[in-house]
Parts: sequence; C-alpha cells; structure tokens
Amino acid sequence: MKLSTRSTYGMRALVELALTAGHGPVSAALISKRQDLSVAYLEQLLHRLKKEGVVNSIRGPRGGYVLAKQPHHITMAQVVRVLDGGNGVPSGKRRNGRSRRVPLREHREGRAYHIADAVQRCVHERITQSLDAVTLKDLCDEVRAQAGDPMDHRYVFHI
Repeated sequence: MKLSTRSTYGMRALVELALTAGHGPVSAALISKRQDLSVAYLEQLLHRLKKEGVVNSIRGPRGGYVLAKQPHHITMAQVVRVLDGGNGVPSGKRRNGRSRRVPLREHREGRAYHIADAVQRCVHERITQSLDAVTLKDLCDEVRAQAGDPMDHRYVFHI
C-alpha cells in the first residue's frame, strides 16, 4: 500500500514544523526548499491543514506556519483525512451524496456487492487504526534516531 503524494508531502511539512517548534513560524518557502517540494503545492496543503486546525499561520515578514497542537496529539490518520478528503467515497455514492448508476450485475442485493463492501470496510478500518497509532511525535523521534543526533540544531536563528 502506498500513501498519496499529498499525504506524504503534508507529513513531511508537519515534521519540519515539529522539529522547529519553539523557534517561531516557518515559511512555506523554507519548508519547500528543505524538503524539495513545490512551494505552490505545499501552500495548498498547509491551507487545508490550517482550515482543519492542525497548523496556524502567522502573517507578516517573519510569519509562516506553526503547529496548532502538540506533536503527540496529531495522528497520521488525521493528516490523511484532512489532505485526502476524509474516509473516501462510500460504495455506490458520489462525494456529493448522490447515488451513482450501478450496473445490474453489481446491484446492491448481489453477492459481489456484499463481498466488495465487506473487503473495503474491513481493510479501510484496519488502515485507519494503524495510522491512528502513529503520531507526529513518533515521526520526529524516527527522524532523530535515523540522523543519529538531534535535528533541532539545524534551526538556530541568529538575530
């Protein structure tokens, strides 16, 4: 299984913000430079995260983004829901809530429908449970462990 690019980029940006926590806001341009991401795309992701209360933005020449919550309160399931649009489209429904046309052989009363629905619900539930168990703090701890030293030293600002 592979996470969407949107979710992966969002998680990378959140790790950058978490590693700089306490040092003031970080601009989207700086995050995009450090993570080699498109600044325009990253700003779209950060806007979604801000809208859902995961990050806050600060305006002005020294503005940027900061986490709205402590890293141990942000799960990767929350990030995926915010950036990839919730729990997905239920079988037989469009995002706007209207029913889609279902061919007769896939009719809701059919065996194939029930099997597909059970598989989708069960797998989705397990994936969500797994992502709920991973917090932003866990990702930061993993980055620090892989780097072999605290990553925070990269973010010393001289005034």
